[in-house]
Amino acid sequence: MRFYFHIVDKYGLTPDGTGCEYADQDTAVLHAQRIAAELAKAGEFCRSGVVLLAAVPGPSSSPGEGATDPTAKA
Repeated sequence: MRFYFHIVDKYGLTPDGTGCEYADQDTAVLHAQRIAAELAKAGEFCRSGVVLLAAVPGPSSSPGEGATDPTAKA
């Protein structure tokens, strides 16, 4: 399954247009935690940002193909 790691901070949304393939959600969550830890080392991220994990079910697709717009409001 392809997972996307969008960054949301005080500046807004930085979408992940590439994503990564992982066998399961638990592994993707660990990767998101590593991303957040690295960003926290850089400064303010620790209290003002999040890593938004989004999954696209089914076979791998090209970036943007089959993915939903992460900025869309429900």
